[in-house]
Amino acid sequence: MARTKRQGTFWSEVTPGTRGIWLVRVLGAYVLLQFSWWAYLLASTGGTRERWMVLGEGSVFAALLVLGLVRLEKNFRQERMRLARERNLLLGVTHELKTPLANVQLGVDSLRRLTLTKDDRAAILENMQNGVQDLGHRVEEMLVATRLQRQTDVQASAFDWGSILDDAAARVADSNKSRLRIHQPDVPQEVNGDRALWVLSASNLIENALKYSEGPIEAVAEVQEGEAILEVKDEGNGIPAVDRETAKAPFVRLKEEGSGTGLGLHLVSQTALLHGAQMDMLQLDPKGFAVRLVWPQ
Repeated sequence: MARTKRQGTFWSEVTPGTRGIWLVRVLGAYVLLQFSWWAYLLASTGGTRERWMVLGEGSVFAALLVLGLVRLEKNFRQERMRLARERNLLLGVTHELKTPLANVQLGVDSLRRLTLTKDDRAAILENMQNGVQDLGHRVEEMLVATRLQRQTDVQASAFDWGSILDDAAARVADSNKSRLRIHQPDVPQEVNGDRALWVLSASNLIENALKYSEGPIEAVAEVQEGEAILEVKDEGNGIPAVDRETAKAPFVRLKEEGSGTGLGLHLVSQTALLHGAQMDMLQLDPKGFAVRLVWPQ
């Protein structure tokens, strides 16, 4: 009984993708050994001509078999990675939607059970409204993140580059708008790309800067010498150099406190990748941090 239990524990820890890869390897090794044995028997019992024929045709067959097995194992690994990404996305969605839903539910319970003054009711309703707005933003980010996992090209259309900051600023809470300073050209500068992705990217950069820094935030969107530039600067400490690549992964938050999906920089980096733009994180002198995207036109 103990032996059966240990075997069950081992196989429960091995993912189906891993078992599939090892099965391919074992079967491939068995086929190659059997083929080598039969080739040896044929070559040893025949004449010189038969031996060379067996060796020549056998080598070609063995090479094709090995290439096929390598390709099959590669496909297994890609499928495992895809399933892992989808599983992580599902777990992230479940976790990140709990907080705004809990805030809304708390507000509903308070309004239902308590006798509140007019000011208290207004405060609870405002908190519920913020929760609903936060929930909407998170759902939007998760839907875009899901789409970007399968998207390989850009849904391009012409739009005014500077206008993305107007839509991004509209998503900022009123209490923070006094900290935001927008710099955009006076005349339209047309670019061709996925406007919705760029608006979401600008919005995420601004929200991150507001969340993790104090003082004014500067957002710039302009086209200079054939390059569309989007830059958001703040006066915070920014992201340490060793953590900058990690910060681009989905559902990664370098600081546990605060709200957010951990998708902001991931969506920005994926937007840059799809458009062929360069994304840089810069430590400013003497103080501050900037995220700069340069998109050749």
